[in-house]
Amino acid sequence: MPAPHVPLLPAAGLRRRRIAVLGGALMATGLLSRTALAQSRDYATMLLPFPAGGAGDFLARLLAEKLPAALGRNVVVDNRPGGATRIAGEALKNGPSDGSMVLVSPVDPMFIVPAIYSVGTRYNPMRDFKPISDVAALQFGIAVPADSAHRTLAQYIQAARAQPSQANVGISVTGSLLHFLAMEFVKQTATNGVLVPYRGGAPMVTDLIGGQVPAAMDATTTFTEYHRAGKIRVLAVSGARRADSLPEVPTFVESGFPHLTASSRYAVYARADVPADKLMAWNKALRQVLADPDLQARLQKTGYDTVPGSSPDAVSAAVDEMAQRWLPVIQKSGFKAD
Repeated sequence: MPAPHVPLLPAAGLRRRRIAVLGGALMATGLLSRTALAQSRDYATMLLPFPAGGAGDFLARLLAEKLPAALGRNVVVDNRPGGATRIAGEALKNGPSDGSMVLVSPVDPMFIVPAIYSVGTRYNPMRDFKPISDVAALQFGIAVPADSAHRTLAQYIQAARAQPSQANVGISVTGSLLHFLAMEFVKQTATNGVLVPYRGGAPMVTDLIGGQVPAAMDATTTFTEYHRAGKIRVLAVSGARRADSLPEVPTFVESGFPHLTASSRYAVYARADVPADKLMAWNKALRQVLADPDLQARLQKTGYDTVPGSSPDAVSAAVDEMAQRWLPVIQKSGFKAD
């Protein structure tokens, strides 16, 4: 019998033009001028399942900035938001198989999307895509307003158990690893909180700062800047170790919850039928740029944990391990996105 849902409370055919292909965004990334683009089409496309302006977009554009010297070709970022990453995934599935198009994405949708969408997905990410390398890692955290009396996770949990109005937790998206981690947080802390879904991290943080929601959970990439500015207070993070960007913040494990761990990573994917030599050229180039101290510093400042890159098999093994941990949680929740 499926476990009950953690309740959700509502909160207050032309292909999209490739960002940067027509020149404007290319010039913004400093990769190509209009004239240079007109003279040469020797560039690669990096699909991104999120809109411009967010932490994922920052990561993709930073890679696109650094990759040309290592890859030997310019890289164009093509934002394809929507459909819980499915729009970008379908673009990759229908794209060229010569290694000129890749997808940079969190790895958790690769196993979560097939589990929560029974219809409407025209590809199988575990079968149709092949990872090239991971490029960044991220954790999740729980935060309260800066003026909150709760300075530790224990204090927040005590108040949430005593006052139901303090137990509600904002989340920036449903049907994601963050969502299922938040469900586990409510369960393991016995706070009986209601999850308040938002359409993105920005409106959620605005409400958190303003006190409209007593606590919120999101990726460290959402919280780091506001925490450092003293606008919110991150009480704990979800990784096996402390986040690179928030070394002063303890983990859930350190705070007394040894089973409340979760982290994700971004990886670059290609179609499964891309030739091996093309995949290895990408892998070599990515590892080279990931060793750049400037890139590492900029990623940490944004809230990412840095990684040295990895083999395709290592990414697949990590995703399989995540799936074994979280698919039973997803199935027991009964959550479906259709």
